[in-house]
Amino acid sequence: MRSPDEHFKDLEAIFHRHTQALEAEIRALQQSDETANWPAAWKQTYNWHFTKIFADIKIFRNWAADAAGWKFLPPRHYPNKSNREGIGNG
Repeated sequence: MRSPDEHFKDLEAIFHRHTQALEAEIRALQQSDETANWPAAWKQTYNWHFTKIFADIKIFRNWAADAAGWKFLPPRHYPNKSNREGIGNG
């Protein structure tokens, strides 16, 4: 039987490996679709849909709930509407 420290070291490596690959693939898609050049209204909708897709994936939703429960997540403040879908929808 391995120790918890060994287990969590390997677990962290798994997370890093997969998040790096996920981020690279998403960044490549964003670059090919030139999302940086989209109008502000499209970017606003993009942020809403991106977050919804992320939150709809059960494993991410569950882990985010655990992180929030343990108070690991920093408080969020959105000073403008760019992180919401639109007026009345955010």
